[in-house]
Amino acid sequence: MRIGGKRVPPSEAWRNIVLATEAESCAFWDDANHNTVAGYSYLPRSELVLFTLPLENTLDSSLTVVESLPFELVSLISPHERAWNAAGKQRWGFARTHARHGWACAFRGAGHDRLVSRRWLDFGPWRVIRRPDDTTFIQFHDLAITDPEEAYVQAAPGHQRMGIDAIGGFIQGINEDAISDFAARCTFSPSTKTLELPLAPRHELTQNEMLVACSLRIHSRTHGQRIDNLAFVFMDKADAERHLHELWLCEIQVWHMDGRGKHRIDADYHPTPDPPAWVRRLG
Repeated sequence: MRIGGKRVPPSEAWRNIVLATEAESCAFWDDANHNTVAGYSYLPRSELVLFTLPLENTLDSSLTVVESLPFELVSLISPHERAWNAAGKQRWGFARTHARHGWACAFRGAGHDRLVSRRWLDFGPWRVIRRPDDTTFIQFHDLAITDPEEAYVQAAPGHQRMGIDAIGGFIQGINEDAISDFAARCTFSPSTKTLELPLAPRHELTQNEMLVACSLRIHSRTHGQRIDNLAFVFMDKADAERHLHELWLCEIQVWHMDGRGKHRIDADYHPTPDPPAWVRRLG
């Protein structure tokens, strides 16, 4: 055990010791060979409680353990983790003390709010497994793969889209300055609770702009005026069509302007998920 960075003797009363301190605390459980097999960390100044557990790298056993836990976000490392690290592979993840993406991750309840929208779940290069208690399990690579390079090639596109990245759909946190600047560019309709952003011709949207918009929508649920709808208004139809799919994934309305007024194009957009071949094979 460590309290405030200082080692303290392990005790059966470790829970009470942790709860009684205002310092960052952690506890680790080692096996007979002094390898850490489980860990727990508590940061009193944040909402985070971190626990690390050993799991068998099988779908059934992982589901059994993960579903028994009180969580919002879970990241499961890959059996190829050490090989990927040794090879210096680029990695993505949820950050904030989470393990980097491995063979799977999971969302429960409010954890889904860390995505631009739940539509993101069905349109990634990964396997989606929906479970009871509003739990969604995402598998990034086939566990039958024994070659680390093959596993990485299969998993990396999903890691990037589900991670903190220029094309990622995961919201790391709420940047109040960014959402305030974004809101200043918009108009709000109280009757429809819609926040509308007009875009200049040939404006090339970035994933970050979409992330900020979705962050503001989440933030508004508990702070200030609630926003139920986001709408991006393009001055050119071709611009609107070019960004349609990514905005639809974020549940952002897509409009364009012409001489006859505003026209919405996302309401009739119904894309079909196209999972990778390995996902179709596993079913």
